[in-house]
Amino acid sequence: AKLNQLHREMASFQEVHVHHESEYVTIHRVHPETRQGVLLIAHCAFGGASEQAPFENPRLYGTAVTPELAYRLRPAAENTGKSEDGILHGLPAELEELDAPGIIQAADERGTYTELRLPRGFGPGSVLAVRTRLTDFRPDLDWKIRTCADEAASNLDLGALNVALFRCDAEERDTTGDGAYTVPGVGALAYCGLQGWHAHLQHIIPQNDLGHPLCGHLRQGCWALDYVSARLRKHTEYPQLVALADWFDERWALVKRVPNFLVPRYFALTMHTAYQALVRRALRLMPGAIVGRSRFTNQLALTSVQLVGHVRSAGLWPQNTGCSMSAGLPHFSTHHMRCWGRDVFIALEGLLLATGRFAEARDHILSFGSTLKHGLIPNLLDSGRLPRYNARDATWFWLQAVQSYCKMSDEGLDFLDVQVERRFPDGETFVEWNSDDAYSKSSSIGELVQEIMQRHAQGIEFREWNAGVNLDSQMRDEGFNIKVQVDFERTGFVSGGSRWNCGTWMDKMGSSDKAGIRGVPATPRDGADIEIVGLQKSTLRWLAELNRDNGFPYSGVTAADGARITYVQWDQLVQDSFEKHFWVPEDAADDAEYNVNPGLVSRRGIYRDTFGSSTEWADYQFRPNIAVAMAVAPELFDMDHAISCLHTMGTVLVAPLGMRTLDPRDMRYRPNYDNSNDSSDPLVAHGINYHQGPEWLWPIGYYLRARLTFLHKLVLANSPEASTKALRTVYHELHANMVNLKHHISTSSFAGLP
Repeated sequence: AKLNQLHREMASFQEVHVHHESEYVTIHRVHPETRQGVLLIAHCAFGGASEQAPFENPRLYGTAVTPELAYRLRPAAENTGKSEDGILHGLPAELEELDAPGIIQAADERGTYTELRLPRGFGPGSVLAVRTRLTDFRPDLDWKIRTCADEAASNLDLGALNVALFRCDAEERDTTGDGAYTVPGVGALAYCGLQGWHAHLQHIIPQNDLGHPLCGHLRQGCWALDYVSARLRKHTEYPQLVALADWFDERWALVKRVPNFLVPRYFALTMHTAYQALVRRALRLMPGAIVGRSRFTNQLALTSVQLVGHVRSAGLWPQNTGCSMSAGLPHFSTHHMRCWGRDVFIALEGLLLATGRFAEARDHILSFGSTLKHGLIPNLLDSGRLPRYNARDATWFWLQAVQSYCKMSDEGLDFLDVQVERRFPDGETFVEWNSDDAYSKSSSIGELVQEIMQRHAQGIEFREWNAGVNLDSQMRDEGFNIKVQVDFERTGFVSGGSRWNCGTWMDKMGSSDKAGIRGVPATPRDGADIEIVGLQKSTLRWLAELNRDNGFPYSGVTAADGARITYVQWDQLVQDSFEKHFWVPEDAADDAEYNVNPGLVSRRGIYRDTFGSSTEWADYQFRPNIAVAMAVAPELFDMDHAISCLHTMGTVLVAPLGMRTLDPRDMRYRPNYDNSNDSSDPLVAHGINYHQGPEWLWPIGYYLRARLTFLHKLVLANSPEASTKALRTVYHELHANMVNLKHHISTSSFAGLP
């Protein structure tokens, strides 16, 4: 009867805490609001059970305890467990009432507690129950915790939200001197902000996993609570974070008064409440069209907050004001390694333009534009102090970003008239960033665009400033010599580089003496790179159209031989040359129509990676760079050839998340990257195979865009039946890719895509 009465009462006691120790099982059921509960301890009567099995008396902090029942079920002396009549009658046993458990009131450094001691004779088959009631508990604690979070976040801008939600260990140390919180049994959190905790709480909460090391740590003390609010106060560059810290401290004061076994619950409730409020605030501050469309697009939008923040050692300007974009966390987070030209402008449309963060996009374009030198955008910005110009592709990704900004922002083509102070006034000579000459002259964005085109047309050749071991300890001396040119006689393609440097994103430099590859690039990709040609074509088309419509005052460039080339002519030359020099026909009988060396072809029906490389066989390697050109300049491609190549890319290069960086058929294909490899193998030592097979994610976006672009072309050119089949095929593939990406961003501790 007593048990039945307890069962009826506990119908609304939805929280259950279970603990197993030796031969004992402890179950505590608690009402989620009143916090009244029933604690049951059972001594199991399994075979071999002992009368004196060890048991640590439970201590219930801040809890009053009232005995309810204590019984032992003793089996009858003669108990065979057999039934004579074929009916189960149960085991013959006697019910013995036991004394009430001992209830001892005491206190220690953690506060007052009630210790529960087992009654005499509490052997196998015994059970006791006590009622529990918190002595210093606010019945409205759940309500109190959930209130005012949106108000606490209401004045935070996206820079402050970067601090509150994210910040990897290196970023935090760079700014405040402290690092990420370390949870015993878990390790350092991926982020110092709330996302670092949320990565674990999102699994703990739905599974009620009170055995998780984080819960154990919270029961032991309140260090984590103090860390959460204290770190916010240390970010003095964002004084509006004080309101959020106050919100936390007000709730922590209440949470610290509850018994230690309840701290995990209220910590999780507080953190979840704040996290949701911060996410809502962040999404409201990003007015881009994709924000709010789905959970996945919201998760992608939050990576914009994650990757754009303020760190003291790396900004967009030498005086380091404002936020800057990281090339990837946690490895590229501070100092000169934070802002990379190609990475910023590959990501700019997705992270900043699509999310409506036009001011930040503008700042990045202006900052890199201000450092234009030798007709190139820097590979490494270094806040404009000591930028490095060893990338051939960064400039073209910058130009693509300028085009996208003009098309997507309200500022439009007026942006081309914006003046930018030049870090190097003459565009050639190095001067210190804090000298009187630095930033002494200005150019408009449009003038910078024209300068880039003109410098490429005339040819670029220089030796890197400060060349030597202080600039790059791995590179051979020849690698510091930079050369870029345009072949106006045959193709119009921009080409450059040498076998001793790597001017594109596939930039792994050999560093192993044991393998004999120090100073030998794994993927020099010298010559005309397919993605640069695509970006070049996109820029030429845009400038020709702008000039035609009186939106750009320059009609063309002057070549090195003095010949005048209009943008219309240059654009057409590239258009006419592309298929002939990049397509590898499916049928060898067609090779005569194209510039193909049949002896070097390993796969047909594809576009080659480069043209004119000093190592000719490298031209024919099958890589994902094709997708970039297809996405930004689809007009370059014969539709049938493009669709065939895209199909091959889908079956050969597309991987679970991103794209393989090299055809598995290639003899240099090595898919497993290990930077610590100290072998003598020149194909893998010191991670030289970084771009020789390992999967990279960012090209998959261009690939999917290319699939959609050529699908649209196919639909327009074919019958409804063929179009329907094509639609089903492509959208099935897109959905399959999205499934993996959605799963990864939802489960990764970094809440991003690699």
